[in-house]
Amino acid sequence: MKRLTLLILLMLAAALPAAFSQTPSARLQGTVLDSLNRLPVVGAYISVTRNVPDAKPEYVTTDADGRFVFTGLAKDASYLVKISYLSYRDKSTTVTITQDVQDLGTFRLSEAIANLKEVKVVGQVTPMEQKGDTTQFNAAAFKTNPDATTEDLIQKMPGITVTNGTVTAHGETVNKVLVDGKPFFGDDAALTLKSLPAEVVEKIEVFDKLSDQAQFTGFDDGNAQKTINIVTKADRRTGQFGKVYAGYGLDNRYQAGGNVSYFKGDQRISVIGLSNNINMQNFSSQDLLGVSGSTGGGRGSAGGGASNNFLIGNQSGITGTNSFGLNYANKFGKKVDVSGSYFFNRTGNTNIQRTAQEYFLSGNTSNQFYDEDSRTSSTNLNHRLNFRVEYNINPKNSLIFTPRLSFQDNKSGSTREGFTALANGNLLNSSDNTQTNKNKGYNFGNDILFRHSFDKKGRTLSVNLNTQVNDRNGTRNLYSRNLYYDPLILSDTAVRGDTIDQRTYNSSNGVTLGGNVIYTEPISKTGQLQFNYGLTLSNSNSDKGTYNMSFDDNAYTSLDTLLSNTFDNRYVTQRAGVGYRYRKNSWSANLGMDFQNTGLYSQQLFPGDAKVDQTFTNFLPNLMLSYRSKTGSQFRAFFRSATNQPSITQLQNVVDNSNPLALTAGNPDLKQEYRNTLNVRYSLAGASRPYSFNAMVFVTQTNHAIVNSTYIAQEPTTLPGGIVLEQGAKLTAPVNVDGSWNARTFVAYGKPVAPLKLNLNVTTGFNYVRSPGLINNVPNFSNTYAISQGLVLSSNVSDKLDFTLSYSGNYNVVRNTIQPNFNNNYYTQGIAGRVNWIFGKGFVLQSDISNQSYRGLGAGYNQNFTLWNASIGKKFLKNNAGELKLTVFDILKQNNSISRNVTETYVQDVTNRVLTQYAMLTFTYTLRNFGKMPVRQDEGGFRRRDLEGGGFPGRERGPGF
Repeated sequence: MKRLTLLILLMLAAALPAAFSQTPSARLQGTVLDSLNRLPVVGAYISVTRNVPDAKPEYVTTDADGRFVFTGLAKDASYLVKISYLSYRDKSTTVTITQDVQDLGTFRLSEAIANLKEVKVVGQVTPMEQKGDTTQFNAAAFKTNPDATTEDLIQKMPGITVTNGTVTAHGETVNKVLVDGKPFFGDDAALTLKSLPAEVVEKIEVFDKLSDQAQFTGFDDGNAQKTINIVTKADRRTGQFGKVYAGYGLDNRYQAGGNVSYFKGDQRISVIGLSNNINMQNFSSQDLLGVSGSTGGGRGSAGGGASNNFLIGNQSGITGTNSFGLNYANKFGKKVDVSGSYFFNRTGNTNIQRTAQEYFLSGNTSNQFYDEDSRTSSTNLNHRLNFRVEYNINPKNSLIFTPRLSFQDNKSGSTREGFTALANGNLLNSSDNTQTNKNKGYNFGNDILFRHSFDKKGRTLSVNLNTQVNDRNGTRNLYSRNLYYDPLILSDTAVRGDTIDQRTYNSSNGVTLGGNVIYTEPISKTGQLQFNYGLTLSNSNSDKGTYNMSFDDNAYTSLDTLLSNTFDNRYVTQRAGVGYRYRKNSWSANLGMDFQNTGLYSQQLFPGDAKVDQTFTNFLPNLMLSYRSKTGSQFRAFFRSATNQPSITQLQNVVDNSNPLALTAGNPDLKQEYRNTLNVRYSLAGASRPYSFNAMVFVTQTNHAIVNSTYIAQEPTTLPGGIVLEQGAKLTAPVNVDGSWNARTFVAYGKPVAPLKLNLNVTTGFNYVRSPGLINNVPNFSNTYAISQGLVLSSNVSDKLDFTLSYSGNYNVVRNTIQPNFNNNYYTQGIAGRVNWIFGKGFVLQSDISNQSYRGLGAGYNQNFTLWNASIGKKFLKNNAGELKLTVFDILKQNNSISRNVTETYVQDVTNRVLTQYAMLTFTYTLRNFGKMPVRQDEGGFRRRDLEGGGFPGRERGPGF
């Protein structure tokens, strides 16, 4: 695989010069600023038309700094350049290109209106544009109700979805949402989108945000995050806005909360609050400690492949939430930018869950079936703080601090009744246990980045230092009664049994210190070299003590050495590399190679003394190739190799008997994973194109993948160390296996249907997951193929009528190598409709209905149900600021929650408790108080209104027309 990777890189490198040699002959560039405050005019339309008969214009838009670039223009030719933007006077000039790179300098636009009641329209608003690496959506092209949030707005945009609190864009999870380029409530994307009203949004930008260090050097370091940047309207950047609400209903259901924001130029303060017992949850996965969650929430979900193994938002069951958040951002003088947030969350969750698992066994052995009914309750408290300070010391030096801190306190309890049986119905074992857990912990992290630019353009030095500290401790009480049966006899009478009554104390902590230095050096007008070196030191330790009940003194004083362990783990990683960056006109490329040496030292201190001392040496290539056409299309291919070290939990050789029928343990002999990733994207959008198209291919291949090895005892078996694994019980531990693949494709097409005033979005995807594993020491490969299709029709009629119709279907094919006769196909389908209609004198009708269908899951799990919610309300008070609304949830009493999870060792179907029908009366007050802009006179003599406190006073005035 390494040789194949190297060969591919050499072939691509050899092909680059030929590709780059076919470059256009001239480039035209410039900058657009506001004439009064010298702010960049973002998103202005620039057209360039050659002065010949029947010439067609080409379009671009200005970026965040007001800059624009045209490539592929003819040298020694004359062009007409025209700039236009809503509420500004058009500006145009004629230029003859005489240089390879011709800079037009700075254009200053003057506002064309004398008062706020006049409106200037410049053509039809283009819904979507491609600006370099950024996909930009113009909010004015998508009509929403006056009360709509930014979340409602973006779901009308091609390729963007919000499901169970997870935001995806063009097939990838959105990890960060910015407001005017600044963080808003840390990394909680869903919370940000719910807190901002749609009416303040001018544009939505979707892009891959490089790390601060990578943005400075220009070399992609592989740490990019899919990001949405919300660009607010200029006349909405001063004022107060938000809403507060309170409601009460049947079955003691209640909700109360709100969000209020204060914007004044660079100063922004936002406060949110929430209290309810109707499953409205706005926390992210980092708020949870020792809590197992899944998709499903109150509405039910289903999916295929291994993706359901990840925690992606709402907990299953019914959750009561009390939360409070504060976000602050400001600019102090010309040099210091500050942003930070604090978030508190208290959740109480209860759930009733039914689980059915079918395990694949090799040979002629009959498959085993495990069924479980559980009842759980948990209370989780979380405090989360995020902070960022950017200090621009001078034009050549800057410093960025990004500290973050979180505290968690979790208490949970559960009862579980489970049994294992053969296909003929004969019982193997059963368990009835009660468990309580208490866990506390904190996580602290901090990054410090220093960046320096030398006098020579392209020569830079950056130093990044990072710290990670975590600590966790907890107590678990377990009481379990276990029975074992004769599998040859169909009987409910056990042949033997045992009782477990024990208390376990867990504590773990870790410290990671790291840093890297990057130096870049230009070697030509189009080429640049990068040299990097990094060092990471990581130390963690874990201590687990399990005590059985001593009947002599009626206390937990008898140490169980088979379930106790003290373990230390240390990593030392050094990484050095060199990279080459090429950029010319529409083409750019990065090609690099890193050498990495990792030392792993692990030691078990109790109950025995065992050591692991390993060294891993790897070559890690990376390649990025990008092309941007002048018509708005973009191609990007990215390849990277990386390693992933096993965690201390995976390395710790101690058994966890939380479920006596399904034991788990670590493996101190684990090696690190070696992963190759290929990502190819193509997008098509532009001002002259009435549609948008996005396609993506993502492939990951992993050597030494850390996967599960499951041993299912066919008879009572004594494990190394003396623990007895009873007949039918399972022991799962991590091992390294080759042959892991994950591939997916995603295609999105969006187009406004002007005659019907609709927006059409179509998505198609194909996923392939090859998951290796071991069952009773026999390799098994679970191959999952999933085809997905989505269709969304959203209204663009008016701000009084907003509706959406959607369809989503997933067809899943599961094939495993051990028992091909147990291969499985299943299908999930969702059809939904939503309407929000404002009619008469402030009456509001809202209704959403969705149908979920599941086929091929298993007996009792194939279901078809419809969830229908509706409300009627009346707006009143000045400017319709008040609204009284009656809502009925689950009108048809069919709400359900189903999910399927396919792994390399079993297929699992799960149903969870859901919220049932209730009615609620809610009052909502909406605050909209935007500051007026004082009338001033700009440099062109035109009267205009400018935002108080807006602008960047430190931006220098450049030469212009």
